[in-house]
Amino acid sequence: MQSGDTPLNPGDEGPPDAPGVGEDVCRACQGTGTVEGQRCSVCNGTGKVLQGIGGG
Repeated sequence: MQSGDTPLNPGDEGPPDAPGVGEDVCRACQGTGTVEGQRCSVCNGTGKVLQGIGGG
């Protein structure tokens, strides 16, 4: 899979198939997809972001 195949949102830390990355609720909109009546710019309105979940 090429990195251009899956569009990333501004709040994503990596592609969904990357090791150590998992889906989480967007902290900017608390999972609603909107902030002050507008589409959340961090998750692009999905309410979810891809976060690093690895240990060390």
